[in-house]
Amino acid sequence: MIEDKPSPTQRDFHSRPFFAKGVGLRQRDIMGKRSRAIRAEMAQAGQNYTRAAATAAETPLGEGGVRSSGEAAVEHVRRLLRAQLATDDARYERLEELEQEGYRIVDGGQVGTDGWNILDWHTDEVIAEGDDGWDGYTAATKRLCPDGKWVHIDSVDDDLPLPQVSTPGVPPSLGQALDEWISQSDTSVEEIAQFVGWSVEKVRQHQ
Repeated sequence: MIEDKPSPTQRDFHSRPFFAKGVGLRQRDIMGKRSRAIRAEMAQAGQNYTRAAATAAETPLGEGGVRSSGEAAVEHVRRLLRAQLATDDARYERLEELEQEGYRIVDGGQVGTDGWNILDWHTDEVIAEGDDGWDGYTAATKRLCPDGKWVHIDSVDDDLPLPQVSTPGVPPSLGQALDEWISQSDTSVEEIAQFVGWSVEKVRQHQ
């Protein structure tokens, strides 16, 4: 459903639900770049999204439990990384479901002040583009997708629950700080790997 016309700001272009499934446009997603081998790894473990998310949040720390706040912090970062992997797996499953139902997965959004584009998520093919702001964007959407069978990549996981990660010995404020730390662009994969005791490749697979 098309909402009332907003002013063509970046927030409007990236968050207004004008595709099917209540989709919003946000910044370009990189989830599709993840190797399918990661999903195969989860399949070998017999875990779907729900079970993997539960594992990330609830798995005991092992014999002896957490012996120090430092060990608790390390375990919490590991759980955060596992939760990221579980979330990505759920998005892949949802993508496949939508495509089996006949939906086309699209990407794109605002370019500059009034420019916009709509891309095929799989191929990066430019489906439509223009420089006439919100009016042009919504007109192109109605014209090219009259049956509402497009879903923007950013809305694929809108109806999926987010794993709630907690670790004994880690207060919520510290847990939030650790989550922000691994999410910062200036936090290197090597730093995270050294902190949690994993290989660099394993950390990359979970991010």
